[in-house]
Amino acid sequence: MSGAHAEEVVKSAVPIPDLGAIDAALRGDAAGLKLAVQKHRPADLGRDFSRRSVAECRRLIEAADDRRAAAMLRSAHPAVAANVLGSCDPAHASRLLAFMPTDHRIAILGAVAAEDRSAIEAALPPEQKADAARMLAYGESAVARLMTPKIWRCDRGGTVGEAMAELRAHGDQIEVAQNCYVVDGDKLVGVAPLRELAVAAADARIEDLMTRDPIAVSVETERGDAAEIIQTHDFLSLPVITKDGKLVGAVRVDDLLDAALSKVGTGFLNQGGVSGSVAAQVPYFQTSLFKVVRSRITWLVLLFVAETATGTVLRSFEDELSKVVALSFFIPLLIGTGGNAGSQTVSTVIRALALGEVRMKDVLRVLAKEVMTGLLLGVLLGAIAFGRARLWGVGNDLAGCVGITVLVVCTWANTVGAVIPIAAQRVGVDPTVISGPLITTLVDASGLFLYLTIAKFMIAALHGG
Repeated sequence: MSGAHAEEVVKSAVPIPDLGAIDAALRGDAAGLKLAVQKHRPADLGRDFSRRSVAECRRLIEAADDRRAAAMLRSAHPAVAANVLGSCDPAHASRLLAFMPTDHRIAILGAVAAEDRSAIEAALPPEQKADAARMLAYGESAVARLMTPKIWRCDRGGTVGEAMAELRAHGDQIEVAQNCYVVDGDKLVGVAPLRELAVAAADARIEDLMTRDPIAVSVETERGDAAEIIQTHDFLSLPVITKDGKLVGAVRVDDLLDAALSKVGTGFLNQGGVSGSVAAQVPYFQTSLFKVVRSRITWLVLLFVAETATGTVLRSFEDELSKVVALSFFIPLLIGTGGNAGSQTVSTVIRALALGEVRMKDVLRVLAKEVMTGLLLGVLLGAIAFGRARLWGVGNDLAGCVGITVLVVCTWANTVGAVIPIAAQRVGVDPTVISGPLITTLVDASGLFLYLTIAKFMIAALHGG
């Protein structure tokens, strides 16, 4: 269909490799496993660690040289990599960590069990041990956990030639070189992009080329806030400073992307009534049954209790249902339509809130837009519902009741779905945690009440007309 915009089938952006040769090699001797490991990309092997036992992962690590083994662990989930690293000899573990960027090293060390971490840290070089102790002291969501102290910096009184010489001399140690951070002593005073310094005259003064008073984040800044700054300003890296302005490191866009993707995954779980803070800690196969139950039981119990409101509504209209049994035929249709409409609105508004497209002061504008959307959708779906009811052989009064109820329920569901996420954010609650489950419960009970109330006024058998 030329010119048509068709939605692509949802699929993994990363091709899933065939690791059958690795599975077979794990059943054989060490020589065969070493050969098989050399034929596969370390990232492919590392991503597969979450499906394997710690013993199998250790065998794969031991079958590779330290650089490839470190690359495997970098590609694995930090919690999985921590379990594998904790089972290794501390000296071996410290060698593997030496091949990793600082942020990966800290993420994995932070997930290692306390007793194993102490043994591994004792085997680390003094500088890496000090970095780990300092960075692990920050909260798990702080941007300081993601930063690297190994950055390209120069004094404000220096020249471009001196800055480039510094980069050449220590290029193997500098982890963030997209920007040169300009300091006055320890204080951050400016930033100069590599692309500008690379074409500037060697004797040009850094102070004349730098951007003064650059945007920076504190060590305690939340990762999500730092990601929003990088996305808004299209930065490649972001300097990290202490409260008194001392430059301590920088965080790269790819590091914050990992954090952002993790947050998105947690949000998906929350919207499904699963505690993302529990379920997203480790990969699926590494999550114990206890944690699986713990992540799901809270909302299931709350929704179970809340759904008793539906039973209460049905009991209140028991006489009406007994007089016109056909009323019950359309209950699943109406409840499902309302829940689907509300869920679409909730998802749309949560996304707009996350992107900063909607703010608290926009609540009336959002409400007006979603009410009109609900009305239009309700008219279209109501007409379809009327026709479907007539095909089932019911009378015009019941078919009209179903059509009008669809209109009312869609409008109501869109209204509630617009308000809940904004209200949740207003009181400091993550909208993804409460919006999905709450919209389902509210629309089920209220939609049923609206349906049976409308039926009392429209169906002759119920009002004696």
